[in-house]
Amino acid sequence: MVTGCAPFFLLALAGVALGSWVFGSHIAARLLGLAGLALFLLYFALLNWTAQARIRLRREEKTGGAPGESGGARQEARSEEARGEWAHYLRAEGWILWLGVGVLLAVILLLVLRVRQKTGFPG
Repeated sequence: MVTGCAPFFLLALAGVALGSWVFGSHIAARLLGLAGLALFLLYFALLNWTAQARIRLRREEKTGGAPGESGGARQEARSEEARGEWAHYLRAEGWILWLGVGVLLAVILLLVLRVRQKTGFPG
């Protein structure tokens, strides 16, 4: 999923660059660009979470039902191994995505606090 969403990240980065170029050092351009990146990351983190939830549901259904009789035991073992690797990949990717969302939200918060401190805007 991370590699599949690379074009969206590039578009968001281009938006940040264009916004900064058009507005100069205007903080709104940077905040909007960072918010866009955070939304993209959040969207893909939620997709990842959905995929992980579907895998958990399938496992629960499989343990509750009778095992399938089609196919050999060797092919079934390979299939289980592939499913396990995919589940591990999704967990690792999920951690990366949620970490990215958290970091971007922290950066946005720090920028807002910094601007508020510089301008003396009352809370």
